[in-house]
Amino acid sequence: MRRGKRVLVAFAMLAAVALAAAPGASSQGGRASQLVVSGQLTPGVTTGTLGPFGIWVWCEDEDASNPYAGECAGSMYFYDLGLTKFVEDVDGTLSLTSTTFAVELVSRDPSIDCWVSGTRVSAGPNNTITVSCSAPAGRSGTLSKVVINIT
Repeated sequence: MRRGKRVLVAFAMLAAVALAAAPGASSQGGRASQLVVSGQLTPGVTTGTLGPFGIWVWCEDEDASNPYAGECAGSMYFYDLGLTKFVEDVDGTLSLTSTTFAVELVSRDPSIDCWVSGTRVSAGPNNTITVSCSAPAGRSGTLSKVVINIT
């Protein structure tokens, strides 16, 4: 298994554990809205100027009553640039409804700064997201066969 794919699988497994253990994820005291986005364009496949790309991000709605309220965290990958970074949301940019989302995701260094948005159409890898980046400069496009889970 390629290293990038192993990293993505590891993040997916970690997400399942985090979602199960996260405050607000239980049935006690109500449930906060959460978002998980996961997908990749394999090397050799491009759309727009996005290039080979991968994303795994988890977010929680601002109305949650726990430390994760309004926060997003995960990873973005630009395989052809050898760029894999932890990303988080820019404060105040997360927009989350029962079927749509938009958020600006940035790395702690200035190497990744992208707006990501999408609509959940159905379960499984059947959704499309739009990515538009100011860093890496000029990277944008759509990514299909994405898992978008909004709970």
